[in-house]
Amino acid sequence: MKNLNDTLPELMRRATENLEPESSDLVERGMARGATLRRRRTALVSFSGAAAVLATAGIIVSGSQLFAKDAEPPAASTPTKQSATNTGRVAAKPATLKETQATLTKLLPPRLKVAKVNVWDDGGGHQADLSLNDGKGLSLISLAIRPAIGQSPGCSDQKPGTCVTRPDGSRLTVVKDEFEKRTPGVVYNHIYLVRTGGESISLSSYNGNTVTREGAVTVEKTRAAPALTAAELTAIADSDLWRFPAKPVESTTSEKPQPPSPGASKPAVPVQQTLQTLKSVLPKGLQVSQPKTRGGLPADYNAASVLVNDGKGLSYVEVFITYQAMTVKKCGVEGAPNHCTLRADGSVAGWDKNSPEYSESRQDKEGVLGNTAAIHFPDGRYITLTSYNAVAEKGSKHTRPKPAISAEKLLDMAGNKAWKFPGTK
Repeated sequence: MKNLNDTLPELMRRATENLEPESSDLVERGMARGATLRRRRTALVSFSGAAAVLATAGIIVSGSQLFAKDAEPPAASTPTKQSATNTGRVAAKPATLKETQATLTKLLPPRLKVAKVNVWDDGGGHQADLSLNDGKGLSLISLAIRPAIGQSPGCSDQKPGTCVTRPDGSRLTVVKDEFEKRTPGVVYNHIYLVRTGGESISLSSYNGNTVTREGAVTVEKTRAAPALTAAELTAIADSDLWRFPAKPVESTTSEKPQPPSPGASKPAVPVQQTLQTLKSVLPKGLQVSQPKTRGGLPADYNAASVLVNDGKGLSYVEVFITYQAMTVKKCGVEGAPNHCTLRADGSVAGWDKNSPEYSESRQDKEGVLGNTAAIHFPDGRYITLTSYNAVAEKGSKHTRPKPAISAEKLLDMAGNKAWKFPGTK
């Protein structure tokens, strides 16, 4: 499922590629990528980023809690022992993709039946998505397994409570019953194990399964709870049956220089002009206050925001426009929005509605939701519009049940021909 965009499985895959855990929020990194999308969750569907996004290289949610009883859980199926690879002695013969799939399937508890399998080599390790069924509904489990690349398995760079260094020197991170930020109702259990030799295993279990809708692959809720607990995921990762993929071969060719931004030859647009355009495309009948702007030269983007009120409470509305060096030309790839559509003019458009702003307990306290729309034009232009049910994206409680402007209306506003995109000329 390589094209699983902006969902937790893909975030976790990308996160484990570098194998260097960070301490940022886990999902808040979705769509913001590169210098052109440098701010926030909504900048590339929005995101800035499940919980970086959701994720970071260790897939760590800052609000997640690690319970000591999960550090040494019972076995998931058959009893296992500390493996030779867990002490750094990796099997001489690397595992094939088929062998990785077989190992994961063998280690699943007997109550789980495999309904669908998707495995692939991402160039740095093996990944797998399995749809499981125990009679209570389908549940997705995602695996990313990678060979050692020389990193230290210590927990010194982690926030307290998210990671433990175990007696054998391995590092274990556990996330339990965490909300998947961009898919209402979906929760997951996640573990990330780095063995003493540097090999890593990332496993996640969801109370949802993958679906394809309007050209986009996402995870939707299919059951009350994930099929596998964090303890069971840890037991699977601890098994001595694992053999690790071969190390990737380093390229001897120099990387090609990045192409110049499509906006390099375009004239700059005053950020105040962007603000005025935002006001002009707002639905009629709204009270507008507190206009603000960001970006403008020498930055390569313009952003503007206002508070609007339709009589049901204040709602923060923001626009972000830029030219992207790496253009998005189809759905189902990194950077493509949720609920994605490839339009006749070649643009890639999508939306997301009532998306929780936080992935942990802050969401229950503050209740901030966002509607977002985004369009990637084939010439590199990119625009995203967001409306919140609060007076700010973060740091304040909700002021109304839902955002003032619907996702569908935001998409209509984003396609207005009045927008002028800022170049860097």
